[in-house]
Amino acid sequence: MENLCADKNRVVALRYIMRNGNGEILEDTMQTLPVNYLHGSGGILSALQQQIKGLKTGDKKKIYLFKESSDADDDFEFDVIIDDVREALAEEIILGYPLQITTEICNDDCNCYEVSKK
Repeated sequence: MENLCADKNRVVALRYIMRNGNGEILEDTMQTLPVNYLHGSGGILSALQQQIKGLKTGDKKKIYLFKESSDADDDFEFDVIIDDVREALAEEIILGYPLQITTEICNDDCNCYEVSKK
């Protein structure tokens, strides 16, 4: 099976930890179902999509979003893991968002992502 990369009209399933400019955790989805979005549809900030583009299933990346260069009202740091990338269905492209979740929850004992300590 082909390992697709995040690109236009592909559904990306990811989990993340989002920190503000002070390093405080604002959101942590690492032990939940992944967030799914249609890449290129405007479902998430374009500055985030630009840094996610090209990532494949299993990839991990630290992403920075600075208020000076984006639509954000603060500086943010994201620890991201890509759970799945798949071709979008025709209906999803028309609607502009994914219709179904394609990945399983990460169990407490999973070793899929280690949170880096500051």
